[in-house]
Amino acid sequence: MLNRLGLSANQLALPALLLAIIVWASSFVFMKVAVAEFGPMLTVFLRMILASAVLFFFIPVFRKETYRQGDWKWFLALALCEPCLYFVFEGLALTYTTASEAGMITSLQPLMVAIAAFYLLGEKVSSRLLLGCIVAVIGAILLSVTGEASASAPNPLLGNFLEFIAIGFAAAYSLVARKLMHHYSPLFLTGIQTFVGSVFFLPAVFFSGDSVPANISWDGAMAILFLAWGVNIIAFTCYNFSLGKMPASQAGAWLNLLPLACLFFGWLLLDESLTSLQYTGALIVLAGVVVSQTKPKQKTVFIEQEMLESGIQQEPTNDLAVNEFTIGASSKSF
Repeated sequence: MLNRLGLSANQLALPALLLAIIVWASSFVFMKVAVAEFGPMLTVFLRMILASAVLFFFIPVFRKETYRQGDWKWFLALALCEPCLYFVFEGLALTYTTASEAGMITSLQPLMVAIAAFYLLGEKVSSRLLLGCIVAVIGAILLSVTGEASASAPNPLLGNFLEFIAIGFAAAYSLVARKLMHHYSPLFLTGIQTFVGSVFFLPAVFFSGDSVPANISWDGAMAILFLAWGVNIIAFTCYNFSLGKMPASQAGAWLNLLPLACLFFGWLLLDESLTSLQYTGALIVLAGVVVSQTKPKQKTVFIEQEMLESGIQQEPTNDLAVNEFTIGASSKSF
């Protein structure tokens, strides 16, 4: 299929990542709607069960995967980070803050991923990537501290702090998924985390006291279905796929677009608005994305040209040596 489209798997990594970002961004809005109707724990459990119902039909495909001895520990870590602990804290966060603000806090995740990938995976982190992530963090902090309480966001500071904890688990998930993607398919890993999540959230529902409302609204039902099939299956599969084709730090840098997309969907679907200082913070986040993804122009060194400009005469017997050195130097960037 990829050959017919003229695209390789590596070329599809970025489009897959961008699709995951768009779906995730809109998920904050749908999560806000679902949590208001079903409660945080029941919302997550329902989306896990509905996603598992679809992935159940892929079990014959999953059986073809070659299991490596001892990987069960990594599977468990993957599922505990996300969806389990991530969704617990995100669900709680959205009871205290707006979808827009919670989404903007996710700009801290790329910095976490980049630093962790440097220390744990040995990935190189460029100064531009680090600078861009720091700029995005500054914008997210500005947006958070200038938030105002409202009926839909009674305690923005607490909600944003809970979202910060959630993205810490999301960052850990990125690293574990990056490790496993070298040996397992994206859909298989999505199935693992969904099945484990269903088991995890079953007792959580009983302890939380959340119950199915007597009258389920159309918006609530559509929100749950979108979270189950759009986010848990499509978005996670696309993200796992992209992690197998690009460095975790690079994928994390693109996640800086997530808070801005959350801001857009919050305004479009929930009529949420920010203060002037918060919009300034959003622009700073965007600036951080641009800086982190901009590569410096490569410099080419031409030894022969430098010699001519300095008035040095070349010996004919040295032409071959000079030309070889020129070709080698021109392929390096500084």
